[in-house]
Amino acid sequence: MENTFGMNIIPDNDALRVEALKRYKILDTPPENAFDNVARLATQIFNVPISLVSLVDEDQVYFKANIGMGNARSTSRGVSLCSLSVMQSEVTVFENAPEEPCLLSNPNVAGNFGLKFYAGAPLTTRDGFLIGTLCIIDKTPRTFSGAEREILASLARIVMDEIELRLSAIKEQEKQQEYIEEAAATNEELLTSNEELSRTQENLVSAIARLADLEALKDIAIEQAKLGIWHIDAESQEFVPSIRLKEFFGYYPNEEMSYQVAVSHIREDFRTQVAREVDEAIQTGKSYDLEYPIIMFRSGQLRWVRATGKLNPGEKGREAQYSGTIVDITEQKEDEQRKNDFISMVSHELKTPLTSINGYIQMLAVKAGSSDDSFAVNILNKAARQTRKMRSMINGFLNMKRLETGKIPLDKRVFDMAELVLEAEEESIATISTHKVIFAPVEQTIVLADRDKIGQVINNLISNAVKYSPKGSEIYVACMNIAQTVQVSVGDQGMGVSEADQVKLFDRFYRVETKEMDTIGGFGIGLYLCDEIIKRHNGNIWIESELEKGSTFYFNLPL
Repeated sequence: MENTFGMNIIPDNDALRVEALKRYKILDTPPENAFDNVARLATQIFNVPISLVSLVDEDQVYFKANIGMGNARSTSRGVSLCSLSVMQSEVTVFENAPEEPCLLSNPNVAGNFGLKFYAGAPLTTRDGFLIGTLCIIDKTPRTFSGAEREILASLARIVMDEIELRLSAIKEQEKQQEYIEEAAATNEELLTSNEELSRTQENLVSAIARLADLEALKDIAIEQAKLGIWHIDAESQEFVPSIRLKEFFGYYPNEEMSYQVAVSHIREDFRTQVAREVDEAIQTGKSYDLEYPIIMFRSGQLRWVRATGKLNPGEKGREAQYSGTIVDITEQKEDEQRKNDFISMVSHELKTPLTSINGYIQMLAVKAGSSDDSFAVNILNKAARQTRKMRSMINGFLNMKRLETGKIPLDKRVFDMAELVLEAEEESIATISTHKVIFAPVEQTIVLADRDKIGQVINNLISNAVKYSPKGSEIYVACMNIAQTVQVSVGDQGMGVSEADQVKLFDRFYRVETKEMDTIGGFGIGLYLCDEIIKRHNGNIWIESELEKGSTFYFNLPL
């Protein structure tokens, strides 16, 4: 058996473990709704594209449930990360798989599949053998909290209970068949068979009770996640909301709430967009992830929610359903609003005294210059530079607030990008002495955009390249036409950015946490503002980077 992990993946008790697995008579059997439902629930609770119920045999890993990974039924034990999950009783988690030494050669991580995140909770038998896992997979790195690990472990226990229940049903069916065959032999055996059938019925009643308990456990998991759940039959369009979802919208558990009524509670300025994206997702089979406000029934209270949904196509005898979750994010939105209001207030309050300070510094500088006091002139010039930095920072905060509320209009005009890049080059020559900034030749490129704001984006990217690369290194700036867009790039030879940080780099207030960053100032709003400006021009902004080798930032605008 091939082993791609560079470490032992066979437990000491593997022979006994495999023997315990085979007694459940479940290896390489067709999919069953009971297991598919738990796997599907896991994708919704954790908002991941893939969830598997896997069974680890001697050389192969079999998938009893497969949500999101095509028609795969099995894979080699030597390449499946589920092989690692049966090595310990705790939940196995790789938050950023490409950074794990044991996964560097694994084809699922290093290959085209692109696995970035994995969490697997072991399926533990009553006598302590780890026979498989309930796992979730994502192609984006993510953190996984202790509470989330406990929920995943709870779902794994539900799967194991389903396996035990399935085995009990198989045994009962086998017994029942034996009794029927014996009943045909003699009347005495028929009597015995009837007695056994009676006991079988009692066992089935017990099994049904256990199934009800399992449903209760699933409800507990959903309750812990504080999720509202719903589904829509893709053919009949029947909308079925959970009790918690009704509560989000202000309805009592016994009240009817149709899909149209739910949409009517979305705040009017968001309603058309949400309805359009949900309808498009149902028609195309795509998933969606939206945040929007709703107005509660009766109370009229405003709540913010995050809604996710995706189509679960009909296959293997299952009917097609569109399902999703809604979670209340009102508190998070209120915290953001309070923070924005505070930043806006402080920024406005600082601007007036800062303007006065700048005026006093200029007056003192003129006086010191007239008296030939070179020391005072030098100190006052440094103070003026720091004042300009402070003013730039405050303007950044105010611009961020205005962009978020749509209060910064775009003054779109026709201009030549070549002239704008030339201005950036001239400013770099005048202000940057610590680095060599190299501008590639730019052909005339006419665009319709806000000239000042696009210039602000270019200057911010060049300023970042200076800030995060060593003195004396080179910075490359280029502007070219590519596929009906104008594309600008700024590359440096600096510290680089990890893949995990690249995902969050354009988020508001996000800063990379490394020891090198401790000596570099900033509040994490520059790239956020760049991202918002480019998005409002219907363009794209992104980064390509390699640690210790440098980064190149790109943005494009439609021509």
